[in-house]
Amino acid sequence: MKEKKPIKLNDEQLMLDASQVADIYHQLTLELFDQVIDRIKERGSASLDDNPYIWQLEKMNEMGLLNEDNVKLISDRSGIAEEQLRHVIQNEGYKIYKDTKQQLLEATGGGGFAGNSIIQTNLAAYVNQAMGDIDNLINTTLPMSVRKVYQSIVQESVAKVVTGLTTSDKAISDTVMKWAKKGFYGFTDSQGKHWKADTYARQVIKSTAWRVYREVRMAPAEELGIDTFYYHKKATAREMCAPLQHQIVTTGVARTEKGERILALSDYGYGYAWGCQGINCTHEMTPYIPGANYKPDLPDELRDLTPEQAIENANAQAKQRALERSIRQSKEFLHVAEKLGDQELIDKYKSKVRIQQGAMRDYLKQHPFLHRDYAREKYYDDPYTKAKKEVRLREEQKKARELATKRAELDKAVKNGKIVSVSGVTVGHTPPGKAGEPNSVVQHNATNGDVLGRTYYDDRGYKVKDIHFTNHKQPDKHPYGKKGEHVHDFVFDDDGKFISRTTRELTNNEREENLDILWRY
Repeated sequence: MKEKKPIKLNDEQLMLDASQVADIYHQLTLELFDQVIDRIKERGSASLDDNPYIWQLEKMNEMGLLNEDNVKLISDRSGIAEEQLRHVIQNEGYKIYKDTKQQLLEATGGGGFAGNSIIQTNLAAYVNQAMGDIDNLINTTLPMSVRKVYQSIVQESVAKVVTGLTTSDKAISDTVMKWAKKGFYGFTDSQGKHWKADTYARQVIKSTAWRVYREVRMAPAEELGIDTFYYHKKATAREMCAPLQHQIVTTGVARTEKGERILALSDYGYGYAWGCQGINCTHEMTPYIPGANYKPDLPDELRDLTPEQAIENANAQAKQRALERSIRQSKEFLHVAEKLGDQELIDKYKSKVRIQQGAMRDYLKQHPFLHRDYAREKYYDDPYTKAKKEVRLREEQKKARELATKRAELDKAVKNGKIVSVSGVTVGHTPPGKAGEPNSVVQHNATNGDVLGRTYYDDRGYKVKDIHFTNHKQPDKHPYGKKGEHVHDFVFDDDGKFISRTTRELTNNEREENLDILWRY
């Protein structure tokens, strides 16, 4: 009898990484608003107090400069965000698929893992669809929204000063704060709901990540004819998920198999927004084979948790999330107040943050199962810089792997005697001539030591080919290889008269015998 194996639970790294990508878009909107404030506060030749309409004209004339700054910032941030999202979905997503498939193969004795190009294609398609939605919003709608906010702040500030309602500083502070609370408009959905640009981007990323996560977990099971899963248990659960926690569930019909009771997901609203695995449900399902796997042990705090308590806890956690959002938002408004230099607003939001943090401490004392996550309360943690470093590190690691592979190929070629034997070297601008030692190879070096090419002579001593390792700074005329490396084939008659010269790519054999130069390419 086969020994049962525990199921291996994948962590939530994919979702955490995707959330950090969404944070980049939120950071982008905060930085765009900072640029708006900087332009508004920048001193010009006219004063808002003394010449409000001249001040307005100057500020409107600066809108082009603001737009240039915005386009550059958006390009920098969205470029890194897209690269990160592609890595998270296509690389991390496929890794989860591969690990899950391998675990199932081990449990069923089904052999070794084979790649799945369909899954890889699907993952790429998910990213393309998500980025298509986000790019249109971020690159087109967002810059227009920033200009509109800037224009509104200028016009409303002037109106308040002209009518004598307030001082210029107060007019700017109040108007800027009003638009800080509104945020940058993204779009209006079919229900008439107005979405902020960064909120919509976060929703697209979150829904894409969950869709991917579920597919890469369930696809291996479907491929192996498995329709049973372990439903993870958490301290919090919505009404349709609570009864399923720490149970074995199926996408098929309810049944008992190998002595284990299996619940049907369809009985709990599966496939509907309000049901299990519906909108905003973060419950994981891990493929499970009755008779081959056993459920994981639960920690003490979850072991005796009832479905009713899980539902109650979910409501309590939702209130904690609301408190976290309010603290984070107050910190964002405090940042705006500090940018404005408005002491009254600074004091107001500092006090508000302290009160909200006190409310959070009291709330957590009442609900000890909750823990405080300070990261959720931060103004922001500069996710862009962190992501940029990760992208650079991946690029360096990729180059190092490629270099190691090429070095190994070179070592193998040297060991097998494949590298061509060079009998002479010429240095300088002039390459080796048409005649040389029969069956020899002469190397052509630049004065700085770089190898420019190699000339091959036939058994008559006439040049038969030149292998050049550069494109001669003419990429349009030498569109070959990785860096323009190419071959010129020569034909001379027995009297040494030139007949023809043609240009082509290097053959695999020519590449191998010149690997001592080409391995770096």
